[in-house]
Amino acid sequence: MKFVKYLAWTIVSLFVLIPSLLFALVATTTGSVWLINQAIKFTDYELSYSDIGGNLISELRINDVKISNQTLRIESGYIELAWHPAALLDDKLILKKVGAEQVNIWLPASSNSENEDSPFILPELSLPIELQIEQLRTRHVSLISAQNNSQVVRQQLPDLNLKLTWFEQQLDIQRLQLTYKESEISAKGNITTAGLFPLQLNASWRVSNALSQADIGEVIGTANISGDTKALELTSEFQINNDTQEQRISVDVKDLLSQPKWLAQAQLTNFKIAPLLGLVFPQNSPWNSFLSQTTVMAELTLDQNQVVVERLSAHLNDTQRGMLVVSGTVTNYLGALTAPDKAQVNVTLVAENIELPDSLTGRVAAFNTLSFQANGDLSQFAHQLDMVADFDHYTDLSISSTGTGNLDQVTIDDLTIMSESVNAEFNATIGWSDGLAMEATITELVASIPELNAYSTEPVSARGQIAYNNQRLAATGFQLNWTDNSLELDGSMQNDDPLVVSLAVPQLDALKLGSYVVGSATVKFALTGALDQNLSIALTELHINHPDFGDWQNKGAGSFIVPVATPMAFSATDVCIAANSRRTTAEICADTTNESGIQTTTITGTGLPLSLINRFRNATVAERIWGLANLNAQLSYDASTFDLVSTEGRLHSERTILFALDEEVSTRFQYWEIDWSGNQQNVDAALIAQLENQKGTLLGEISIDDPFKQAVLDGEILLDVEDLTVLQWVLPDLRYENAQAVGAITISGTKTDPQIVGSVELAAQEVGFAQTGLVLSNVRIAAFDNSASNDTITLNGQAESGDGWISIKGNIQPLMPALDIKIQGDQFRAIQLPTVTLDVSPDIDIKLANKRIDITGEIDIPTAIIDQPEIESTATTPSSDVRIYEDGERVEADPASIYPLFANVRVKLGENVKVKAFGFDGQLSGNIRVNEAPNRALTAAGSIQVQKGFYELYGQRLEIDRGSLIYSGGPVNNPGLDLRVSRAKENMMTTENITVGAQVSGTLQEPDFRLYSTPAMPDSEILSYLILGRGSGNTTGGNENLQLQALILLGSKGTDMLGESLQETFGFDEFGIDSTMNPNDTSFYVGKYLSPKLYVKYGVGLFENTNTFLIRYLLSEHFIIETTASGEAQGGDIFYTIEK
Repeated sequence: MKFVKYLAWTIVSLFVLIPSLLFALVATTTGSVWLINQAIKFTDYELSYSDIGGNLISELRINDVKISNQTLRIESGYIELAWHPAALLDDKLILKKVGAEQVNIWLPASSNSENEDSPFILPELSLPIELQIEQLRTRHVSLISAQNNSQVVRQQLPDLNLKLTWFEQQLDIQRLQLTYKESEISAKGNITTAGLFPLQLNASWRVSNALSQADIGEVIGTANISGDTKALELTSEFQINNDTQEQRISVDVKDLLSQPKWLAQAQLTNFKIAPLLGLVFPQNSPWNSFLSQTTVMAELTLDQNQVVVERLSAHLNDTQRGMLVVSGTVTNYLGALTAPDKAQVNVTLVAENIELPDSLTGRVAAFNTLSFQANGDLSQFAHQLDMVADFDHYTDLSISSTGTGNLDQVTIDDLTIMSESVNAEFNATIGWSDGLAMEATITELVASIPELNAYSTEPVSARGQIAYNNQRLAATGFQLNWTDNSLELDGSMQNDDPLVVSLAVPQLDALKLGSYVVGSATVKFALTGALDQNLSIALTELHINHPDFGDWQNKGAGSFIVPVATPMAFSATDVCIAANSRRTTAEICADTTNESGIQTTTITGTGLPLSLINRFRNATVAERIWGLANLNAQLSYDASTFDLVSTEGRLHSERTILFALDEEVSTRFQYWEIDWSGNQQNVDAALIAQLENQKGTLLGEISIDDPFKQAVLDGEILLDVEDLTVLQWVLPDLRYENAQAVGAITISGTKTDPQIVGSVELAAQEVGFAQTGLVLSNVRIAAFDNSASNDTITLNGQAESGDGWISIKGNIQPLMPALDIKIQGDQFRAIQLPTVTLDVSPDIDIKLANKRIDITGEIDIPTAIIDQPEIESTATTPSSDVRIYEDGERVEADPASIYPLFANVRVKLGENVKVKAFGFDGQLSGNIRVNEAPNRALTAAGSIQVQKGFYELYGQRLEIDRGSLIYSGGPVNNPGLDLRVSRAKENMMTTENITVGAQVSGTLQEPDFRLYSTPAMPDSEILSYLILGRGSGNTTGGNENLQLQALILLGSKGTDMLGESLQETFGFDEFGIDSTMNPNDTSFYVGKYLSPKLYVKYGVGLFENTNTFLIRYLLSEHFIIETTASGEAQGGDIFYTIEK
């Protein structure tokens, strides 16, 4: 019984307890944990985790997993597994879900001892049961490897989403999805896991924003992979940025696992390169817009031995203008750096009609044709260039070159440039193996540079050798010449062989740099150092010869040291120039050093001739200065911020004279001195000047706080002088006797809002002005600050002239600006010249406020004696299209600098106003009110009458019976006329009681001219009496008309001026009065040459209502056609002329 009982318990244990125990192990979390821990002990891995959820029979999740052994370490945020255990009964292993996130895989360091050339053999894989993975998903997986140099490299892997079925040797991939950032690839296909592992995969892929600098939004393509490990083929077609044009790439790989051989081919069709420009050029580069429409057609083949460009053509725009074509081969390119002699290159480049806009090069450039060839191996290849190009003003430049090259340098054996304006021939070498190095030998260079044509049309020429290497320039016999100017270079910037630079400019005025840049200049210095470090300059010769400032040259050898990185922190020692003159020993020296970023400069000058200041004065001004001055100045500033650290100086002279060339008038300073000191926060300055013979003293001092910003002013000027010749510098024609000026002025405020208070008083027994002849006596002028306003200066002055006086009173606000002045006087002699004497009695107010000037009041003219001035017969008035230039700058008035003027002034003529000019001799009276306003013509109201007088016309005296210019508020240049002139009986050669005359009415611009007589007679008869003094019947017709024409031709100086003025104003070539044998045919005419061959003349009858029109045309040197048409007849003539 016991045996049966034991057997029963054994059967229960085998079929009930053991399965129950196994179920408890795999179906519970605790059991699953125990089972995993026990299983890991049978491996060489170590396992750790934070916790485990689920069980092995359904779904299991392990968090914070770490698995490692001696060569591999894996960490994962979690690993999850779900499967169907029951499927094992059907010989299937079905994994519903396998997943992991935040996975880091540490790989062992690579070993160089492995034989990389040994073939790799794939093992045949065959699963006895069917494996189904419904979802295998990994996210954020990184491979981490340690290199031999202990550097850690982390590589992010794409996220994986996989679904597959694998049974025996057939692997079917239903879904393979890889995602990396904004790119993804989806594929499906099948692989046989035995033999040559044949496979077939079809994929679609998308790449977005793969390159940050490129404007490639999205690339979409398809791919097909087929073949096996013996022969594998990949083909792909793709589109960029939704472009409808597809591009194609294919790759063929042979013997993938043993000795791979591959061949890649690319076919690009109308490929737009615009999205790729950001990889090469900055965002704002002008090349981007220039190449934005460029398309590329290419057929490229690439394998491990060579690159073949069957054809690569680029079209710059849609119109197919501008094309570049490249073709060629490069063999053994993979070993080009290690074995350049085995790398063969054969490349041809052809371009035509490529125009580069000025936004790219600063100048317009165009390559009309270009051909470049290079062939040979990279250790020694030959190249040839032929090109016809335009560059800015240089057209049809023919450029050709031949030479050789390698990976270290390019040699140009012969470079020739030929065109109408450039001829050049030179050779050069450019290397880069040890930094950039260049060397060129110029055999001939002659070029006409358009930018220099404004100075001279002479070409620039150069020859010699010039080189650049290791940040140094070197030259041998290099010469650059233009007109008489020359530049020579010789040396190599080494301490034992400095680069000697010689520059000679014999005519500085030819450079047109300004009116004072004239004379000649020569400079020679030696240059050592490096262009990326410090430059040492030894000045050996400096010679400047200026026609105004004299002859100057360096005294001794000065030296400069210039740090290239911070050139403002330079130093200079013993830099001196001295005047080459026996009359003066002038010398200026400068030294500057930089210490801890502080630049300190010292300037000394001895015997500096003040006469140099005269060169800045107008040549017509007679006042001059003479004297010698000495200067000592020191300046320190921060070379990086230019903040003033300190400054001090002294400029003084023991004797200075201001004098006039045309008169024995001078102001002599016994001594004067200017001292200053300061820094960034404050500058103080003082002035003292002492006139000779105790004639006066000028003292001044000023302190400026924060001088470079707010500039707060605090100063004072004291003046007590008995010599006013110094005023002639601003009033050149001023002359005076027994004058004295005293003043005390205080300066405060800021530079933008200065406050000036104080007073200045001037008194003189006599002051004269040479140009106007005005002589003032008992002159008193005082200017003092107004106590009621800090910004106001009160002006009070008076003077006498002639038998009268004048006074001026008022206030001036110079900072606003504003003024309120009243001028009064009585019989004040304003002008005293040989031809004009004028006394005035003014009572006017002048105001300046709100940027406008107002003048009101009254001016009485009790006396005015005006005689005809002397007029130069050669004087001409420039026409309206004449433009005046001075020193290359156009001279023109600046209307914005003049305030608008509003005037309302009454002018009254007294009893002694007489005019004798241009045939008129009489006495005037009357008064007018003159009004002026901006953008309006000057107007007047009132009248001016001729009290008595006569007018001489064509040598005959005509009495003025009545004469008035009437102004009724219209323009002042068009008054109304009321004139009546007559010829008295006693002035005519007749015994008859006859009165003849002319009456003029209307306006000045549209006069109404009428003749009258007593008794009545024809106009021709009246004109005969007016001009000849007798009737037309008193002489023969021929003689009468000859006399009339003679009088017309003689005229007077005043009427000649009228005719000349009209000719200049309207551009007439002829102007005058003409007559025939019949006096009634007298006419006024004007003539004009419309071209050198065509002349037009128009005449209007003076006594009869007839018009005449004449045209004359020069057919040839001998033939002339002339036609005449009038109200009475028409006709034409042909003239033939012969010169004897």
